Amino acid sequence: FIFAAVATTKQTPPSPRAMPARRQGVRQARVALSGVAGVLVLSLGTLAAMGVRGPQQESLGISKPMAPPRSAAVAAGPRALLRRPRSACGRVALRPRVSIPASGTGNAVSGESPEIPLSAKPVTVKLKDGEKEVYVIGISHVSRRSVDQTEALINAVKPDAVMLELCLARSGLLMKEEDNFGSVKDDRAFYVAGKIKLAGLPKEPGFPTEEEVLEWIGVNDLQPGQPLTRPNFDQLQRNLLNLGIFSSARIQADSPPPSSVPLYFSRRRIWYRLFGKKSYMPWELDEDAPKELFPVYPLGDLMLNCTERTGMLATIQSVTLRGDIPEDLGDLEGMIKEWFAKTKSTVRTFMLARKHILSKQPDSRIDFLGGETPNVCVIIQDRASLRTSPKASNTGMEVTVYDGKGAGIMPIQVQGYAVAKVPGAEDGSQWESERGVKWRSWDDSEAEKAPTSLQEYLKNPAAAKIGEFLIGRFGKLQDKAARKCKINPGEAWQTAFTSAVNNRAKMVVLGDQLALITQAQMATKLFNRLLFWFSTGLLTAAGGYAAQENPEVLRSVMEQVENPHFLLYGLAAAQVAGVLASLYDPVRTMQDFARQKGASIEKKVEVTTPLDLTSEPTLLEGEDALLNWPDAQNIVLDQRNEFMADTLLRMVRGKELRCPAYVNFQNNDSKDVLQRFLMGSDASDDTCPEGVGLGKFETPEIKKVVAVVGTAHVHGIREEFERLKREDGGSR
Repeated sequence: FIFAAVATTKQTPPSPRAMPARRQGVRQARVALSGVAGVLVLSLGTLAAMGVRGPQQESLGISKPMAPPRSAAVAAGPRALLRRPRSACGRVALRPRVSIPASGTGNAVSGESPEIPLSAKPVTVKLKDGEKEVYVIGISHVSRRSVDQTEALINAVKPDAVMLELCLARSGLLMKEEDNFGSVKDDRAFYVAGKIKLAGLPKEPGFPTEEEVLEWIGVNDLQPGQPLTRPNFDQLQRNLLNLGIFSSARIQADSPPPSSVPLYFSRRRIWYRLFGKKSYMPWELDEDAPKELFPVYPLGDLMLNCTERTGMLATIQSVTLRGDIPEDLGDLEGMIKEWFAKTKSTVRTFMLARKHILSKQPDSRIDFLGGETPNVCVIIQDRASLRTSPKASNTGMEVTVYDGKGAGIMPIQVQGYAVAKVPGAEDGSQWESERGVKWRSWDDSEAEKAPTSLQEYLKNPAAAKIGEFLIGRFGKLQDKAARKCKINPGEAWQTAFTSAVNNRAKMVVLGDQLALITQAQMATKLFNRLLFWFSTGLLTAAGGYAAQENPEVLRSVMEQVENPHFLLYGLAAAQVAGVLASLYDPVRTMQDFARQKGASIEKKVEVTTPLDLTSEPTLLEGEDALLNWPDAQNIVLDQRNEFMADTLLRMVRGKELRCPAYVNFQNNDSKDVLQRFLMGSDASDDTCPEGVGLGKFETPEIKKVVAVVGTAHVHGIREEFERLKREDGGSR
């Protein structure tokens, strides 16, 4: 429309003198309307780019139009897929809408549930435990369709909790590739620190202790898992300098422990391409706006390196005392001059004077004025005797510093920030569980039990190398197939995580068995099969060598064979080659699958038969080829199905979980959301080790759960859930 208007205006007009007045007025009105239309189009485009969208059909529970029958489209030819059906009079016929029951009576299956979106019905199974509901959705790890189905289901059900087919070892899949720690600039990242310590504090008499200084600068008020940004770190430095006893302050972070896991922080983000840098908007500005999760990268212990402030005074000529002076204070003026003569330091002199005053009058506010001049004034206020108690001073030298600047202080270099300071202890805001999840942080003794690395379940290095090669190669090919379908590795988990936060779920549970256990068992099976057939081939080759050296040995057995040793050598080679080919066959199948185009991959992993109607696991082409490995059905499916079904039953029955979870905590001021990584109360040594994360939580009341798992797991989880429910006393 804009280009058409511009093209019209670019035509060479006649001279205004020769143009009648009426035509000239019409032309001016046309140009004005074109300009107004252009401004409206640009405004709408900008709003669309910033993410202002209308309501989603499925999120509001509105039924979608029914597509024409697939068989009719095929019968009419391929072009019929691109046309809408027409009525007898030739007009476009309106497609009928699907009628959905108003209540969820009937079987607990996906086809009759009013809450499940149409797009997710074929891949969703609904389980019930009394009034509690569990929605198990089967996904393909390489399909864009699965990502959209997962998001639609969570938005429609709005569950109390979401369970993912992940574990502690695979929690890294929740982080997007662009959020990798190595690719994030420091001024745009969020961090969580370990213990905060102080270095460089003088041990001279009168100086405060490390505990006092950390309390004064607000470290003790930081809550567990508090996200910190560059402005927060600069504020810590500024708080140190504002005490007036340090000339410089630097922050140094140690490397995080091996068992550390990132937290996640949710805040609405405006489209950053419009503004050059990522900009953020607090959640309270739009309660229903979609939020984006940002990783909170773990750091080790944070060391605050400080230097004593020097070079303020060359001499002290006079000392003036004002305020509520204690009667037994003594000759403070003479003592200050004497202390300064010994220490040659204004800071140390004032710290000795502060200690002496507080020993006589403990609840006092002390201010040392004139620290940059030879004439010093000491103001003492007894806070207990005043009607309105003034704010307590810490060192008494705060009045000599303003915003981290003062005589003898090295100022902080600030170049501006791309993110705002995260709310925390300074503004009095608290991170609270919006849905009432109870938890506690680890104490020092429990935190020390955190493993330095995840336990090695496979002691055989040869088996570990073989399993790592085959399983790792299979995973890389699976990622390649996913990229063909325009999705990144782990995008289904990331979408489920974000949707859970946007729908105010209490927690996101990583409910799978530890991947290292599965990998160790699988690698052992692969190694044992390889070892068996290699040994068999070696024995066959040894028999061939014996036949070659002593031809009479096998002549009675193989009379028709001229050179039997050649046959044995060939049999040995075939045995070794056969076992290698059988072990690599799933990888080769995945390799051929990953070479196809994205549309072909999407079509092959599409579920045609609803999962609630199947009587056996639904295996997808390509990505489920690893089940051809020896005993993979038991290791990869059966054991994990039982573990995940047990997790789901524990969730809806309020029992202690034996797996970790990201628990939702909201700031009561800014409405930002922090996902704290916590362990279940039923801590174990493998899936839920003690000391990892920030603490442990108690399972809250959960009425609705959405479980996001691979398609091959859905049938087994359904069977195991019903079995465990019967063993635990039936439905409740």
